[in-house]
Amino acid sequence: MKAERNSGFELLRLLCISGIVVMHSFAGIDTTSSLINTEVHILFNSLFNTGVTCFILISGYFGIRFCLEKLIRLDIMIIFFSVCSTLLLGDFGLKSLIKSFIPVLSRRHWFITCYFALCILAPFLNEIPRRLERAYFRNLLLVLFLLLSFIPTLTTYDIMQDAGKGLADFVMIYLTGRYLALYKTEAHCKKALSAGFILCILFIFILDSVLTFSHGGILYNTFSRDCSAFIILASVLLLLLFREIKFTSRAVNRIARNVLAVTVLDSTLQAVFGRFIDLNTYGGSILLPLLILAYALAIVATAVLLNEIRAFTIGRIDLPLSEFLATLLYRLQGFLLKRMQKILSMVIRPER
Repeated sequence: MKAERNSGFELLRLLCISGIVVMHSFAGIDTTSSLINTEVHILFNSLFNTGVTCFILISGYFGIRFCLEKLIRLDIMIIFFSVCSTLLLGDFGLKSLIKSFIPVLSRRHWFITCYFALCILAPFLNEIPRRLERAYFRNLLLVLFLLLSFIPTLTTYDIMQDAGKGLADFVMIYLTGRYLALYKTEAHCKKALSAGFILCILFIFILDSVLTFSHGGILYNTFSRDCSAFIILASVLLLLLFREIKFTSRAVNRIARNVLAVTVLDSTLQAVFGRFIDLNTYGGSILLPLLILAYALAIVATAVLLNEIRAFTIGRIDLPLSEFLATLLYRLQGFLLKRMQKILSMVIRPER
């Protein structure tokens, strides 16, 4: 009988995707008329923007094993929901329809596109800790952290100009996860990890609050960006904390399988729900934070349900279809390689 996966990390993934949806639900709401809601908005950004970094840390911690069939199955799910979303929202423009059929290539969901690229690079990235001594690996991570996180946090100008929402940041975080898995295996005090995490969030909250109110209440998230050193440190502490939480739950593991579907459906469900409830009208209400939490929970639950329905119905063809397409791609790869070698041998002839 197959052993159930430890649910500590799966619970973290669920909390992360829920937090991300909370942030997206709060985005665009004018809270300038309420000091409390503005502060709550800053707090939510400070707390929940650790979500993406935690996702990639978990991927690095366990290591991504490249599997073309799995990537194709994931792509099938993304294409299905992207096309359905485009039709549901009534966006029948030719460009939108074409992009919905190639959501990964068209960067319809930036996280998914970067994640696919990370999966393709994973076999090469996994070789880095195998080929480098621990000290060199650590120094590589320190250099990456200096360039991609510390300097952007200190100067507020990020080198990659993507606020950490790009492949370079993903590679750094993935490698950090690998380092933690290989060299930080000892147990840690939960209280110390929790205190460190809270301290990081508090720093982010205070700094962004100062920036916000020094600019007339215009919301600033400078120190809660994905590239922020405080966000990365908080995410590492959160990962280590949940590593110490060991339990098994089939329900948690089952629901956590749908986190990428929630990512894909988030913006569509936000638009659909927005037709029935305008959160902006509650911008000054003291009940806004509770309403946002309930709203986000409804979106996550709906997305999970929709993906479970898809998996139980049309999703049954995912496995045979992905195997067929993978075989086709491997054969096509072999054919193209032979043709390329033949062309190169004709163009580049050895000197006599």
